Amino acid sequence: MEEKNINNEKISQRIADIAKAHNELKKYEAMDEKKFLANQDNFPLACYWLRLGIEAVLTIATHILSRLPQNGKDKDYTQVLTSLGDYGVIPESFAQKIRGMAGYRNRLVHLYWQVEPKELLGIIKGNVSDFEEYIRYIKEFLAKA
Repeated sequence: MEEKNINNEKISQRIADIAKAHNELKKYEAMDEKKFLANQDNFPLACYWLRLGIEAVLTIATHILSRLPQNGKDKDYTQVLTSLGDYGVIPESFAQKIRGMAGYRNRLVHLYWQVEPKELLGIIKGNVSDFEEYIRYIKEFLAKA
């Protein structure tokens, strides 16, 4: 698969964002709900770090896909993540696993008042390691490029 003009600096910066978000979110991953709720700063900070990590994932995805010659311009973020699997940037099974990030990003941005602390903590506990895995796949893709 041939790509052109991938901006490695841009991707490296977004990888750093994902890594920072991942490290911050790991603090909450280890907490039970009672401890998470005990500090009123935990919920807004966790929302911020999760949104930042997801935004960086999507930025990398759209950047890479826009550089692939056979790619159409996917507008839907869910399709963008699925397309990473379709084009072999990440494994298809992983693309299917993380495609829900796009919907959750929209929930954090557009329906933020509906996000509950217990729900957010569950998302973090069940999915925060996806950021680390995503970084690994992107680095592997770039190494082959």
